[in-house]
Amino acid sequence: MVVTMTDGLQDALSAELDRLTDEIRPQARAEAWKAFQRAPHALELDELHSIALLGLSQGRARWMAYCEKYQYSPDRTEFYMVFCLRRMRGAILDAMRANDWVTRSARTRAKKLRDVPEGLSEGEVMAATGLSARDIRDTAAAVAARPVSLDANEVPDIADGGEDVEGSAVVSSVLGAAAAAIAGLDPLARLMLVLRYHEGLAIPAAAASLGVRPAEARAAWEKGVCAVHDAMLLAVA
Repeated sequence: MVVTMTDGLQDALSAELDRLTDEIRPQARAEAWKAFQRAPHALELDELHSIALLGLSQGRARWMAYCEKYQYSPDRTEFYMVFCLRRMRGAILDAMRANDWVTRSARTRAKKLRDVPEGLSEGEVMAATGLSARDIRDTAAAVAARPVSLDANEVPDIADGGEDVEGSAVVSSVLGAAAAAIAGLDPLARLMLVLRYHEGLAIPAAAASLGVRPAEARAAWEKGVCAVHDAMLLAVA
């Protein structure tokens, strides 16, 4: 149902959307890091971070039009953050697809070739994969020209370093830096991070559960987020 709002309500909603946008902004770095782990050759981490922020800005700009199109109530802001997350992830995927000129069919063929034992003749490779000699040569040339993630459609967790020793070392470094940063926080800031991201509580609800003022809870949350964010940036610098 379309909701008609007075100017005062529109101003209040706009202020709330701006606040929520600021609250979700640190998540752009996390989304960029997840994408970078999946396909590190597609784009640089800083580029992915910028693209995620652009997606967030587009989400903020399009929220009202999106609600109007689908006849949603724009003041249902509990869905706004989910909408913005989708915009960030979509922007990253679009950019990665645009910059990865190895086609999906070439990627599929490359996966087949990857699974073939070394030392086989071209004829044996053809028999094992069902590919023609031209397919084999064209695929090898495409992948060699620009390394790509053969598992780009998979979405591993950041903690899954797989068999990539270098990637595992980076992940361990980032997680260690985050853990150290959290350990160095005061108790209120640590509790706010747990309640916000593990329990999924909004800041007012977290403040009520801890018996502190919302402003105090928000300040503690911001302190914790900034500390972890800065520690992770230093770990991957």
